Amino acid sequence: MRRRKRKMSDFKIVYLIVERGIEPNRQTFWRSAGNAYVCRDGSLNLKLDIHPGLTFNIRDPKSNGELRESVDGDTPTAKSDPLDLDDIPF
Repeated sequence: MRRRKRKMSDFKIVYLIVERGIEPNRQTFWRSAGNAYVCRDGSLNLKLDIHPGLTFNIRDPKSNGELRESVDGDTPTAKSDPLDLDDIPF
């Protein structure tokens, strides 16, 4: 199997965007938070500096059922996870 040569366009920088203050003195700060690259299937693999041991994959839903699950939050991990998402400190 031939390996595809990676191009610069396959790599992305992930930024954390923080807005502080109120109008008219609002300031926006962009901070590098990790990197991503485009996979052969068009999805993105994402590595965040805050979670260096984890790799996230971002892709389009394969079916309407998968899309409905992601919108409704009706996934097996969401049902079995007792953590309330409002408890996340960021």
